[in-house]
Amino acid sequence: MSKQRKSIGWVVTILAVLMPTWGVIGKFTNSEMQGHMTSLGYGDWLNTIAIGELIAVVLFILPKTGKIGILLMSALMGGAIAAHMGHNETFTMQSMVLILSWTAAFIRYPELSIAKVEN
Repeated sequence: MSKQRKSIGWVVTILAVLMPTWGVIGKFTNSEMQGHMTSLGYGDWLNTIAIGELIAVVLFILPKTGKIGILLMSALMGGAIAAHMGHNETFTMQSMVLILSWTAAFIRYPELSIAKVEN
C-alpha cells in the first residue's frame, strides 16, 4: 500500500470515529444526551451501548482488528439510524459516519473491495 493511500486512510478513519467517540463521552458525562437516550427508551442500556460503541471504535482504529471494527461500526450506525428513524428524527450524521467508516475500510483494506485495486 502506498504511503499516500495509507495517510488518506488514516485521515478518513479519524473523521469516521470522531462522532462515535463524542457519543461515548456524552453517554457517560452529558446529562442532555443521557436524557435524550432515555426519552428514546434506551436509558437502561446507556452504559452498555456506550461500552459497545467504544469497543467498535477501538477495534476499527487498530490495524489488526479494523476488519472486525468495520462490522461493529456498521452495526452500531445501523442501530443508531434505525433508532432515529423510528422516532422521526434526522439520521444524517449517523449516515455520514457509516459512509466515512466504509470509505476508510475500503482505503485501508483494499481486499474488502470486489474490484481489484492496484497500489
